[in-house]
Amino acid sequence: MFSLCSKLEKENVNSLVESTRDLCVSKGILMRKRDGQSPTKTYMCVPCSLLPSPIPKDGFQLLTFLQPHINKLIHDVSQDDEFMSAAFKNVIKVDDFTKRLYDIYKASKASGKKSLDFGILRSDYMFQCIADKSGKELFVPKQIEINTIASGSVKLGSGLSSVHSDVLQYAKIKELTAHLPKNESLSRVAHGFFTAWKDYGNPNAIILILYNENKPNIFDQRAVEYAIYDLDEHIIVRRKTCWELIASIALSPDGKLFVDDEEVAIVYFRVLYTADDYTGEQFWDVRLKVEMSRAILCPSIGYQLAGCKKMQEVLAKPDVLERFIDDVDVVQKLRSTFAGFYELEMNSDGNHAVQMALTNPDLYVLKPQLEGGGNNIYGEHIVTLLCEIGNDERRCAYILMEKICPIPLDNIFVTASGHQKVQAISERGNDVIENYSAGHLLRSKSHEHNDGGISSGLAVLDSPFLV
Repeated sequence: MFSLCSKLEKENVNSLVESTRDLCVSKGILMRKRDGQSPTKTYMCVPCSLLPSPIPKDGFQLLTFLQPHINKLIHDVSQDDEFMSAAFKNVIKVDDFTKRLYDIYKASKASGKKSLDFGILRSDYMFQCIADKSGKELFVPKQIEINTIASGSVKLGSGLSSVHSDVLQYAKIKELTAHLPKNESLSRVAHGFFTAWKDYGNPNAIILILYNENKPNIFDQRAVEYAIYDLDEHIIVRRKTCWELIASIALSPDGKLFVDDEEVAIVYFRVLYTADDYTGEQFWDVRLKVEMSRAILCPSIGYQLAGCKKMQEVLAKPDVLERFIDDVDVVQKLRSTFAGFYELEMNSDGNHAVQMALTNPDLYVLKPQLEGGGNNIYGEHIVTLLCEIGNDERRCAYILMEKICPIPLDNIFVTASGHQKVQAISERGNDVIENYSAGHLLRSKSHEHNDGGISSGLAVLDSPFLV
């Protein structure tokens, strides 16, 4: 694998950095600044890589092929009450947040309510470098996680592909733009909303976006809203915070959901995926009421639970994928992307996994059942936590995963205030709507960091360069 930095003329770097910032602003690749309590909203370009990062073409094509099968897998898992119960039976004994979600799932299933399912799913991967029998280096995609709620950067990812195409032209290596795969995630995600809204059957019903006003990725969310309007100007999209919803939500006797007396066709969750979002019992009441309605939810509580870390561990066990997928070839290809997972249940296998982690903590990642980034535990922090828990059921709230170690490549990270040459590693994801692969998203971070989020400033937006 090579870095495109070698193609640059050093004296052109500053000019290209400035052009990248201007391109990001002109194409709406922006985020809101975190400026405390200031009433003035200020914005900046999203931190991004100056150049696209090389990704193996065969691996990229494999992941694009697999994504619709993963989408179907998540749907089938969410519908299998027996499987879900077995997967979470020990987690919910010690993890109150997951238990509250699971209680809503059980209530929804018991009610017998029927509605369409709509998911925007993003499967995240890193490329592990391994050697084949002849010693040749192979770059194999390994799944990090599946995001089933609030999968972001739909607009930003597709927009940065255009930015990088222009940057390659400015760098006088225009011929390399042929290696940039087409990315239509924004338009295809909007099409998914449009299709679900039509299927609901009431042209006067609205699309409701639940959002957190303190999150910086407002432009990415707004872009989805505007793309929906482009498809049909008669669609009404409303944005509400959870606080606003508490006083305005109502259910009719036949299960229709109303907000401020408007019938809701789709509820799109950009919030309520972390325990911190539920600051009072009234938020759990809202989540339950929405789940019990006939509105199409993106995602349903079943989809949300199917994206939990525990489900990754369970699905990686022998013979489990075969329960949901008949195609042997698909099973083999999907299983090839799984990293090593080790249960921490109160049994001999769990005890063995604990000892592995205590002996070689740098080889593993300890994951709780939480979304939103910044929750994983690495290195000596694994030892500290497991020693504190001891031989206690609390360990069942976590899973142990093999740590993926991609090979770092030179790149330049561009921020609003400067740029920095780094050795970067990349994480690649797909967004899926209507059971098709809608596009891709690449994030890169310095190899010095474990976790990496764009909003936290530890990662940048990137584009794949297929090799």
